Amino acid sequence: MKPPRVRQLGVLCLCLASVFVCAFCGCGSPAASQPDDFRGVRWAAEASSVSGLSQIAGEGNVILYEKSDDRLQMGDVRLEQVIYGFYKGRFYMGMVYFPAVGFKRIEEMLTRQLGQPAKPDNTSSRLIWEGDNVSVLLTLGDSSEQGRLVYIYKPIQLEVELKK
Repeated sequence: MKPPRVRQLGVLCLCLASVFVCAFCGCGSPAASQPDDFRGVRWAAEASSVSGLSQIAGEGNVILYEKSDDRLQMGDVRLEQVIYGFYKGRFYMGMVYFPAVGFKRIEEMLTRQLGQPAKPDNTSSRLIWEGDNVSVLLTLGDSSEQGRLVYIYKPIQLEVELKK
């Protein structure tokens, strides 16, 4: 399957909205620890301070990038695409697409790092780790051919939601 080059921002906004609702309505369990960054990019970092960014999409104050020097690997799982989201030039969202066969391995890595996930819809195909400042959502697509991992920095995500 070809990598999902540029996603429609409408789909992205729906995904982010679901993370937001879960994050602020308490359907996630508290994470044992929460990441200070996403793949080396610190939360709220200015886009101008991150090397190798190449814009792939944008709408209003939200701009999505890929990094030219990104290693498309997470543990032993091959990644299809890594996306960095900035709002008003500040980093707040990281998204990773990967083949579905890597779902269980990524779940295990995240559980070791963040603790046990919540299962808001009682399925193993949608998992959420909830921290004070960062929410992590791991999902398996409807076709079960692709997985998605989304990290959201909640202080900036709240700004995004309030501006709608």
